[in-house]
Amino acid sequence: MTSRLLSGALLATLLLPASAAAPALAGPTADAVTHRAAPRTTLTVHAPGCDGCTITAQSALTADYEDVWQSEPTEVVDGVATFRVPTERTAGLSMSLRAPWERRLGYVTVVAMRYAGTSAGAVVSKREARGKHRASACWAGTSASSYDLELRTRKVRVVGVGPGRVPGTLAWVHETQDWLAPMRQVWGGVMGGQDIDFCEPPAAG
Repeated sequence: MTSRLLSGALLATLLLPASAAAPALAGPTADAVTHRAAPRTTLTVHAPGCDGCTITAQSALTADYEDVWQSEPTEVVDGVATFRVPTERTAGLSMSLRAPWERRLGYVTVVAMRYAGTSAGAVVSKREARGKHRASACWAGTSASSYDLELRTRKVRVVGVGPGRVPGTLAWVHETQDWLAPMRQVWGGVMGGQDIDFCEPPAAG
């Protein structure tokens, strides 16, 4: 089908006078203009004590399992990692993290956006995080052009793929965010996964 469409377009160009054909070749497509105009959010992630960690942002909703947005892995330098996220993809955004100290986990560490029993705006300490058994990885998002998230990471001992416990990471947003379902099980506050988190869409209205 693609080759037929291209042939038709080429034939139409050949039939037009040169002066009429030139503007069509020079101008950007409507899709390209729309893509450039789509608003983006500069997401600044502050992760003190995690230099050398790499963070990947991803956005996926259960409304469409084939529509997944994902950033390149971004290294934390001087305690900061920055992402340019399509603003509409901040709803359902989650973050995975790899720390230099991790060993043979069998999963990728996921950042907890909200622990069960906490409300948006609540500050969560390490002690509180370690006592949690359920959390959401899903951010409700923002319409702002820039947004700052404060992460906390702590090296902890977890069950890995080898005998005994191995170094892993407790990773959570220091100030609880507006969140999306689902909540899922975590162990001592530690959230991990082997695939992208698919989030429930925001409630209509």
